[in-house]
Amino acid sequence: MFIEFNFGNFRSFRDEQKFSLEASPLRNNDNGLEEINVFQSGSIRLLKSKAVFGGNASGKSNLAKAMAAFIYMVTRSVAVEGIPNGLWNDRFQLLSDWDDQPMFFQYSLLHKEIVYRYGFQILAGIVTYEWLYAGTGETQAEVFMRTPDEFDINKKELPAMDAFVQQALSGESELFRADSLFLTAAALSGNKFLGAIRDSIRRIMAIDGIYDDSALNYAMNTMIKGDDLKKEAIISLLRAADTGIEDLDIGELPDHLIDIDTKRELNSVADGTRRSAVSLFSMHSKFNDKGEVVEKLLVPFGEWESEGTAKLFGIGSLMLDALLEGRIIIIDEFDARFHPNLTLKIVQLFNNPETNPNHAQLIFITHDASLLKRASLRRDQICLVNKDNYGISSLTTLIEFKGVRKDASYDKEYLNGTYSAIPFLDKIDEVIKKKVEHGI
Repeated sequence: MFIEFNFGNFRSFRDEQKFSLEASPLRNNDNGLEEINVFQSGSIRLLKSKAVFGGNASGKSNLAKAMAAFIYMVTRSVAVEGIPNGLWNDRFQLLSDWDDQPMFFQYSLLHKEIVYRYGFQILAGIVTYEWLYAGTGETQAEVFMRTPDEFDINKKELPAMDAFVQQALSGESELFRADSLFLTAAALSGNKFLGAIRDSIRRIMAIDGIYDDSALNYAMNTMIKGDDLKKEAIISLLRAADTGIEDLDIGELPDHLIDIDTKRELNSVADGTRRSAVSLFSMHSKFNDKGEVVEKLLVPFGEWESEGTAKLFGIGSLMLDALLEGRIIIIDEFDARFHPNLTLKIVQLFNNPETNPNHAQLIFITHDASLLKRASLRRDQICLVNKDNYGISSLTTLIEFKGVRKDASYDKEYLNGTYSAIPFLDKIDEVIKKKVEHGI
């Protein structure tokens, strides 16, 4: 379960930021906080969804990129050398004399009713600090701490890891390097406890709602390799979303629909045989002038269906898995190619205990201000991103604003600039007027 993500010195975020899914404490007569949007695990109350709003170029997508960078580092730092060096290129660079400041990532999660806080720092392409703590407050215990000069390990929490640590510190380990994470290395070495922490992070699904090839590939793999129940769930979702699709099928693409580059790739196999081009097909009904179905057409999905339908096919399959398995899903450009009623329905699916019994969590980045009111979002479910005159982005949750009424029209006040986090476009009129006057 996602509790909190902290990060700093990443892209437009210079200072450390906190993005929390922990719900605000219960207070008497607070009808501005919908309790249906919250679930409780032990003593912690967590939000089922959280929206991120802000103007163009405010840094909204950089929040999603920071999360994706953290997940990628945890997942691939052993297998792919040089990831920290690539991340270091994404540090904040709009302030002189800032290169001696580290890049910072920390994630707090709930695993088996225990709070864990894991993080690391990167400086000049090297992992300089890395840590893992268990528990909170007075019960908090250090599991391990990596510094530039030493490595401390809690033998009670990590028994039988001494030999691995000594091998790592001596430089004899192929897994643990200056540019890889101890968490990743220890998980890959077979430590089940650290493997479980790593898997909790790896299972977070981060998606770009515009360049969503990964989501489409995920959905295609589900159709090709998945079980019948998952296939039917995806098809049922597309039917229920009023796409006009009656069924989906996987088959070989006809030769005349294969482009030249794909044909060349299919023919370039070592044994000289030709591979088939597997593709997705959608089924539609063909009617006569009396409104009777006379034929079922199986047509290429990519040729017939809209970009919005394709996005729903990709993201929908991930969303179904998230709801089924209680996973975390982060979607940038959430409203791109989607009708406002569809984005509303997706948010409602995550906030509804009947459709989300396993406590999946949705984080979505959007411009759709109508969701502020229509989705019945709590004030602690609304995150606002602002950027100042120096290009520095910052995060604020609406509940931090003083004087915001519980019954306020958040959508109207947001668009009117009450909470900032919107573009100020007054200068555009003058720019265009002058250009028109001068014929340029």
